[in-house]
Amino acid sequence: MLQASARPVYVVIPTLNDDSELDAARVWVEKAQEEGAVILFVSTLHRFAQSDTTVNESATPSDSTNLANRFAELESLVSQNAQHIILRVGQLLTLEGGDFASQILAHIRSQPKLALDMQKQFEPTPVDDVAIVILAMLRQINLADDLWGVYHFSGVEPVSSYAFAEALLAEAGQFEDLSQVELTTEQGAMMPQVWAPVAEHNVIFHTFGIKQKAWRQGLARLVRAYYDDVVEA
Repeated sequence: MLQASARPVYVVIPTLNDDSELDAARVWVEKAQEEGAVILFVSTLHRFAQSDTTVNESATPSDSTNLANRFAELESLVSQNAQHIILRVGQLLTLEGGDFASQILAHIRSQPKLALDMQKQFEPTPVDDVAIVILAMLRQINLADDLWGVYHFSGVEPVSSYAFAEALLAEAGQFEDLSQVELTTEQGAMMPQVWAPVAEHNVIFHTFGIKQKAWRQGLARLVRAYYDDVVEA
């Protein structure tokens, strides 16, 4: 529908902790503004990294970290565009590029005993589910004039780093021998370096009809794909 109406759309998805990509994102957002284009900017719930409670769309973001500040600046720039969507996503699960799941697997292969944090919770968010959400939003934004704004999306079921590692090893154990791995809990132990807190998702559901997806299903899917790639390599 967007292509038929000749409306340019920019989907801007910078990588966390990569200053060069954040700089490039600013360039693309400014270019979209010059063209009067629709902007869909994928941000991060890490903006609320200091929050100990469930975050909603009206919450005040944390400005305590450089990364949160950089995304705050980009969100502010995007919001100056009349037609924009800011999609803040939860703890991304990719099994690529050194995400938390990849870090766990790398650690246990070199040192089978691993201590993980049991206190702070997050909602793993499979990256392919995020892609589906982006497409669903793009298909609907021509249907009404009041869909612009800020939305949150992450996987169903908050989990600690320890419980997530258990779920990951249960899936990965079907493809490699992890019988020697020993997981322990310790406050302040291993957790995502860029941590995204739990969030509410009422607005995206009531506006776009988009429901959260079960991250455990996404985890199983991504683990299978990961080991398929390993075998092929």
